[in-house]
Amino acid sequence: MTRMSSSRRYGRVSAAAVAAVVLTGIAAPAAFAATPAAAPTAATAVAPSDDVPIKGGLLNLDLAAAVDLDAHGVVVAAVDGAVQADAGVSLVIDAGSRVITRNEQIVGGTVVLKGGVKLTAGAKSVVVSGVKVDLATGVVTATVGTRAGVRIGTMDVSNVSVDSDASLVLDSGLTLDAAALVWVDTVLGVHVFADVDADVLVDAYIQADVDARILVALGLNADVDVDLGLGIL
Repeated sequence: MTRMSSSRRYGRVSAAAVAAVVLTGIAAPAAFAATPAAAPTAATAVAPSDDVPIKGGLLNLDLAAAVDLDAHGVVVAAVDGAVQADAGVSLVIDAGSRVITRNEQIVGGTVVLKGGVKLTAGAKSVVVSGVKVDLATGVVTATVGTRAGVRIGTMDVSNVSVDSDASLVLDSGLTLDAAALVWVDTVLGVHVFADVDADVLVDAYIQADVDARILVALGLNADVDVDLGLGIL
């Protein structure tokens, strides 16, 4: 499941990028189903827990090729700790994010994202916040307006990888969840997302810094111990 990869730099995102937070939907592969735990090895003695914290990073989004929000009079703003550069928005990885490994594979975990995206059309607006990505299923949920736990789509978690610098990358992009989009149109009183095909792939990726124990857990560096401050238990 995991594979070595080079780190990707955080990139700029467009104004329409934020809408990807309310749009998404790719079927998650069955390959990420949990498997029985293996017998302890020397590597697991160094990092006995299969629950490894994510220490920081971003979810970068770019919806420019799929939806022209400006043409429909929808104004986008980063709120509550989200990052806005030019007209684009990225969500910041928050505390509580973690990767779950087993048998030297990523089998789950959660990416918790801080900040929100405010979409405004005339006198109406809606804020999408509390975004979470399930690394086992790829399902993305959020609070949309006053509705908590709304499924807004999925990411293809078969593409998740960790490199030798303990940098996790999920560069699958997002597809659009039609039901979530229609609801946002209704709240804003516009007809933006109803015209977007549900199978449109949105350019989006996560890049995160993971605790160095992930290298041992995934068998990427069997010598990781004192040099990275892990110690040998």
